[in-house]
Amino acid sequence: MSVNIKADKDTYQLGDTMRLTVTVTNEGAVPVEVPKPELCLHSVSIHVTRRPDAPTPESYITRIKGGSGNAKLKPGDSVSGVIELPAVDPHGQLIEAYYRPTGNIHPYFEGTDVEVSNRIPVKVHAGGKKLYAKIDTEAGEIKLEFFADRAMNHVASFVELARKGYYDGIKYHRVVPGFVIQGGDPTGTGGGGPGYKLPAEFNEIHHDPGMLSMARTSDPHSAGSQYFLCTADCGGLDNEYTVFGKVVDGMGAVMQIGESESNAGKFHMRKVEIVVE
Repeated sequence: MSVNIKADKDTYQLGDTMRLTVTVTNEGAVPVEVPKPELCLHSVSIHVTRRPDAPTPESYITRIKGGSGNAKLKPGDSVSGVIELPAVDPHGQLIEAYYRPTGNIHPYFEGTDVEVSNRIPVKVHAGGKKLYAKIDTEAGEIKLEFFADRAMNHVASFVELARKGYYDGIKYHRVVPGFVIQGGDPTGTGGGGPGYKLPAEFNEIHHDPGMLSMARTSDPHSAGSQYFLCTADCGGLDNEYTVFGKVVDGMGAVMQIGESESNAGKFHMRKVEIVVE
């Protein structure tokens, strides 16, 4: 079995959509049944390598969820899938596909057998600009900057969902004064999500007021679409939840929403826009 990855371009602008085609070919002598290539832990994960001295030299872009099915390949047959990802990290990167992990599957592939594709170089230019999310709420606009070099999988997921309109209209369903405001659940119950989970990307960033971090269950690898914004120093959450951005404008709106528990459900993400500025 061979695995090949090809990008539609070798250079992108920050915020562009990368189209990565992953092709699996049966080079054996007998027919095989394999997962269709798609962004899913049991099928394809994208391994990103940065320069060795980068603060986070590696990232793993993957989703923990069921696949869409298998493909039956005769000897010499191939099956391809296109994975679209937002270009969120403005640096040179080497990208390869990890396909069909076997054995003890770990989100970071430690001790896991995987089939590895060729490695392709990709550059993402920013031109001195940064990627932001602008969240329109009844309390005013909240502007978020992302930490893609610390939590690339979480940033890519948030940006992808926002561009699809997933967050538009969702309530901040949980408010704990002096702690956090939490949103991102389309059901408003605290139990909803996008249909997949994200492996943890815990890092050294302190949960200061204004930090953007991902909610999860007791399973470290269970984050989905629900996130929270700190309204106070939440150091007890450090290295237990994935920080992936911060508020750079609109902290007054965050604090207004976070004033009272009774505000839970009253404020909405009326529109979430991803911009490069």
